[in-house]
Amino acid sequence: METKTIRECIDAYAKEKYDIDPEILPFSHEVYEIYRHTETGKWFAVFIVKERSEFGMDGDGATEILCFKPKDRFFADFLMQQPGYLRGYPSSRWNWVSVVLDGTVPFEDICRWLDESYLATKSKTGNLKTPLPKRQISE
Repeated sequence: METKTIRECIDAYAKEKYDIDPEILPFSHEVYEIYRHTETGKWFAVFIVKERSEFGMDGDGATEILCFKPKDRFFADFLMQQPGYLRGYPSSRWNWVSVVLDGTVPFEDICRWLDESYLATKSKTGNLKTPLPKRQISE
């Protein structure tokens, strides 16, 4: 039986719950993948793969993080003091939190943060934006 990675489980969860697939952003020197809110077109999650040292982590090699937007900034400060969580990348001004996808943070918690981020990026006024066309990940 094939075991899924945390990332594959997150993608399956987002597909089932929100009917979305990750979208690749066209940066020339980096590859980011995002989940875009179906109603507002806003990002509610960002996947980034970089060297551990670029995230301020010990050890060699690359690691993947998931950035999400919590509704409560004070709770975000609490989360960033817990194992497996980092300040939002690439900018601390984003008011986002990053979770390292290495198994430290349980999958159920990651799903809860995705749901919270989805709600945090929902339109508060009911004005709906037209989302940009999605880029599909080629296998």
